[in-house]
Amino acid sequence: MNAQQIAADVTLAAGTGFAGPMTLSGLTLVSGTVLLFGLRGSDVVKIDNKKKATGWGVGFSTLAVAAGGTFADAVRGVSEVPVTFADAVSGGNPGIGCTAIFVTLCALGPRWKNLWWPALFGIAAGVIYVQAGGLWAVGQTIGLAIAQKIG
Repeated sequence: MNAQQIAADVTLAAGTGFAGPMTLSGLTLVSGTVLLFGLRGSDVVKIDNKKKATGWGVGFSTLAVAAGGTFADAVRGVSEVPVTFADAVSGGNPGIGCTAIFVTLCALGPRWKNLWWPALFGIAAGVIYVQAGGLWAVGQTIGLAIAQKIG
């Protein structure tokens, strides 16, 4: 059993939080909706730069991997594209840690006119952070702990 499954089990067993019963699947749905509305343009949700788009993408994908099921399958599919590209460009396997750096640089490095790109790179980065572990997993561990307390 990994950290995501443990956090999911604890969150599901926690009962009611301050806003009523919540699950990781529900939190994933909410964060994905905020990401979508923010990128499409909303009066309430303002995702107006690449840092916000990347951050919401990372948060959404981290929750999605923890929730499992269709959400996890979808974000893992998104993460396969930059991982395959990194492998092809480097002529071998650059290592999952360097791939995490590469994807983060792709999200934050260029000037993006369309914020969907940093959001997609953020989604991929969140999945790769989970796979890489180590330093990358610190943010994921904190996020899952917060989700556990909310739920």
